[in-house]
Amino acid sequence: MTATISRVQLTATHDGEAAVAIELTFPNGGRSQVHINADEAVDVLALAGVASVDALVGHPWTVLDVRDPKFMG
Repeated sequence: MTATISRVQLTATHDGEAAVAIELTFPNGGRSQVHINADEAVDVLALAGVASVDALVGHPWTVLDVRDPKFMG
């Protein structure tokens, strides 16, 4: 089983640009947070087939894998 997106929150980068903070929950109960920028968020939404970042909750973390090089092989 893979990690799932458990929470999303809009945030700003240290440069003041829009970003999305995404919390991942792993099967063993562990949690991690990743940030994606606004351009990546558009591609993530398209890959997940959703219209808003809130709708990403419950999706597998692999929907975040939209840039080269890929997270996974």
